[in-house]
Amino acid sequence: MSHLSFLDPEHVAPIRNLNLRAKLIVEGMIAGLHKSPYHGFSAEFSEYRPYQTGESARAIDWRKYAKTDRSYVRLFEDETNLFAHLMIDKSASMGFSAEGRMNKFDYARTLAASIAWILIRQRDAVALAAFDERVSTYLPPRSTNLQLKNILTVLERTVAGAPTRCGASIDRLARGLRRRGLTIILSDLFDDPRDIVQGLRHLRFKRQDVLLLWVIDPQERDFPRHRTYHLRDMETGRTLLLDGHTASRFLRDGVARHYSGIEAGCRELKVDFAVIETDEPFVHALLRVLQTRRRLC
Repeated sequence: MSHLSFLDPEHVAPIRNLNLRAKLIVEGMIAGLHKSPYHGFSAEFSEYRPYQTGESARAIDWRKYAKTDRSYVRLFEDETNLFAHLMIDKSASMGFSAEGRMNKFDYARTLAASIAWILIRQRDAVALAAFDERVSTYLPPRSTNLQLKNILTVLERTVAGAPTRCGASIDRLARGLRRRGLTIILSDLFDDPRDIVQGLRHLRFKRQDVLLLWVIDPQERDFPRHRTYHLRDMETGRTLLLDGHTASRFLRDGVARHYSGIEAGCRELKVDFAVIETDEPFVHALLRVLQTRRRLC
C-alpha cells in the first residue's frame, strides 16, 4: 500500500485517534508540497530564507538560530497573526454514507483536524464552532498546542444527530466576531440556500475571508438508476419510496438548483466555495483548500 493510498478515506477510517489521522494527512500534504505550487493558509508552510545584511534584526527567527547557529527569516512572518474559525456541521444528515464509505461527519472532522494542525503549527489562532440547529460548542481562538489538543478532543467526542439550521448558525457566529479573520465552514449545506447566503453575507460584513466547503457523499449527487430506493430523511424521519430513474432525476435536478443558488451567492460575495466528495483522498482535498486560501492572501 502506498503512502498516498493510505490517506484515502477508506484506509484512514480505521484509525480512531484523530490526532494521528491529522498528523498523517498533514505529513502527506507536506510531501506533496515539494512537488506542487500549493502553499499554506497564512504563510509558506514552515519555510525560511537566509537573513540578508541590512534587514532588521527583529526579522530573525531566534529559535531557528539557536538550533542551527545561522540566521534565518521566517517567510511572511508578518502574516502569522491570523484568527481563524473552523465551523463544522454536526447535524444528523452529516452521518450519511453510502457503499461503505466514511460518513460525511467523520470526513469533515478529519479534514478540520488537519486544518487546525496546520494553522496552530504556523502559530495562528484557531477557534472551533460545532453546529446543528444552533452553535452548541464553541472554543475561542487560541494558538497554543493545548488549543489543538482541545479542538481534537471536542471533534472526537462530538456526534452528528440533530436537525440543521446552517444559515442561522453561520449568522449567529458572525454576530460574535470582533476582528478580521478567516472562517472555514465544513457542511453538507442541507438548508435553504437563501439562509446560507445571508449568513455568509454577515461574515463578509464582519471582514472575514470565507472558505465554504461543501462535504457530500458521491451518491448524493448521482443515484444509480437500476434499483428502487426506500429513502429516509435522517433529520425528520420521513420516508419516501422511489424508483431509480425518478430518484436520480429528482436528486440531480435538486442538487443542481441547490448548488447554483449557493454558488451564485458565493460569487457575489467573493466567498471561495469548493465541493469535496467523501471518496476524495484527504491530501488532494487539503491541497485544494490550501490553494484556495493562497488566492485570498
